[in-house]
Amino acid sequence: MLADITEYLDNKIEQNSKRLIFTFYELRIKMDLTEPTVEKFLRLSETRLINLGYHTYRPGDVYEYQGKKQEVKDNELLVAVKE
Repeated sequence: MLADITEYLDNKIEQNSKRLIFTFYELRIKMDLTEPTVEKFLRLSETRLINLGYHTYRPGDVYEYQGKKQEVKDNELLVAVKE
């Protein structure tokens, strides 16, 4: 699973290194992960992202990105921001 997470994060960072958004659709539907697997995936991803200097947020959290306050939406399982 760690290799899958590393590959997934590397692809997300390549697309946009400033803000990463992990959606319910991506993880549960596209990747076909079970709910317990999604939680483990998010927990391990969050640890790696924090180690890479990102601030992480979960649904309902408010964060600032490009000078604007934003709230993590219900369909977003994790948002990571690095400014």
